[in-house]
Amino acid sequence: MAITIPAITTRIASMDEFVDYVSSDVDLNDLDSVAAAAPMLAALANDRELVVRELNRLVEAQFRSTQLTSAQSLYLGRGKNFYVRANVWPSAADVASGRLYQDQFSYDIAHDHNYDFLTVNHFGPGYVTEIYEYDPAKLAGYPGEPVALEFLEKSLFASGSAMLYRSGRDVHVQYPPEDLSITLNLMLSVSSTGRRDQYYFDLAEKKLAAFTPEQDSSRRVAIVSMGGHVGDDETRSLLTDLSRRHPCQRTRLSAFEALVRLTPADAVAIWEQACRDPEPLVVRESTMKISLLAG
Repeated sequence: MAITIPAITTRIASMDEFVDYVSSDVDLNDLDSVAAAAPMLAALANDRELVVRELNRLVEAQFRSTQLTSAQSLYLGRGKNFYVRANVWPSAADVASGRLYQDQFSYDIAHDHNYDFLTVNHFGPGYVTEIYEYDPAKLAGYPGEPVALEFLEKSLFASGSAMLYRSGRDVHVQYPPEDLSITLNLMLSVSSTGRRDQYYFDLAEKKLAAFTPEQDSSRRVAIVSMGGHVGDDETRSLLTDLSRRHPCQRTRLSAFEALVRLTPADAVAIWEQACRDPEPLVVRESTMKISLLAG
């Protein structure tokens, strides 16, 4: 389950101290080691001016640039394979006022994450969250798919504790706090957390509601799809290699689709090859394509 860790400290750590600590003392491939960083992340959260300094810089920058930052996240510091961000959580009253685009904050939506992260509350009363768990090995990844979601707890995530969320396993629902709150997140960007989608879940039906492809996957799929429209013999060879060897299931599926577009006369053979893919999602989609071709 998402791991709740006591994180009470009077220490105040600077961003440089925190980055040095994580770089030298934390094994980012070991979630137990990441969890042990909770007191240090809480010490960083005790710097009451940390977020304000970055916020002031961004506000001032708006006079010099028309480019806006994310409505929710402020990036505060980084090291090798990790970074620190602040997430802003508007209150229920702020959301109800209509001044904010609610979908940016993922309130009231059950979702997982395609990365591991450690989080603490930095400012405000914190938000209420419900935590669930599922087995990613049993999920193919298509909308409407049944999911065995196990309810674990509902709690107020406030100061005094940290939570470690595991990529593709922990699901949570967040509700708007009573007053604006800010969390600090230690975000892990090691390669083991990449190449998977983020999922949204229907709790009432216990089904997968939708997915958001991870950013690199979206870019790859767009390029591969273009190859299916304008490719040549070399493109066909490259797509065949991608369909057999690429580690991302959606990239492989897109490669099969592009190959069919390039050589529609070979569609059945291509989809039959796709049916031998190791991932259920690719097999399911390929089986449906063969059924449609058959009549």
